[in-house]
Amino acid sequence: MIDDLAPERIAGLLRERWGRSLTVVQSTGSTMDDALAAAAEGAGDGHVVLADQQTHGRGAHGRHWVSPPGSDLYFSVVARPAIEPASTPLITLATGLGIRGAIASLLPSRSVAVKWPNDIWVEGRKCAGILVESRTLGSQLDSVIIGIGVNVNRTEWPPALRGLATSLRAETPGGAPFDRAEVFATVLSSVERWVSRLIRDGAAPVVEALRPNLALIGQRVRWEDRVGVFEGIGHDGAALVRTDAGTLALHTAHLEPIVG
Repeated sequence: MIDDLAPERIAGLLRERWGRSLTVVQSTGSTMDDALAAAAEGAGDGHVVLADQQTHGRGAHGRHWVSPPGSDLYFSVVARPAIEPASTPLITLATGLGIRGAIASLLPSRSVAVKWPNDIWVEGRKCAGILVESRTLGSQLDSVIIGIGVNVNRTEWPPALRGLATSLRAETPGGAPFDRAEVFATVLSSVERWVSRLIRDGAAPVVEALRPNLALIGQRVRWEDRVGVFEGIGHDGAALVRTDAGTLALHTAHLEPIVG
């Protein structure tokens, strides 16, 4: 077993309810798939699958999440929120806000922002990502699987990610390594608090807290075959993009900055 991610050690670091039911594995294909299977078998709200390595890690929009062993965090949470299925995208935003807050507390001298809807950037480079999938039974939401990847101690990147990705360690003066169990507990607790607030109070507090912490505000962006200027998010969390034809509200899209 991975010494720094030993379940008994993690249990002593947890601050909230999520993670009290925890499965830690050395290697798996995808923690998302494992958590989906656990949800189907009746795992309770807050059950977490945490891996040292993923061989087929999944990111948003069908992308592969590079998941080497010994350096980072890859985990998925089984959540059973009392919300309508149509509100599931807000879980992504609440999760992003939680991760952003946790990373900002660990990197107080760095700029940390949410790149709508599912990435967390440190100084303009990706440090964490989110993938949310849901299970429904009939018209009711049965469970939501929240997948989170955080680059913790990685310092080397494949060519396609150089200059685009970063890690907590890479953003720390002197490059001191982080304790992965402590980072896990900090991130998980922060995410649980924001998801719980979304369920309790609705979208408004999440949207208001997110607005000043968004990346790309006022910048030209591209999605699919269109371009516009990212102006922030609406009351329902949709991205507002100004185009020649007017301002569009995008509920699902992959925005990329236009450089140059």
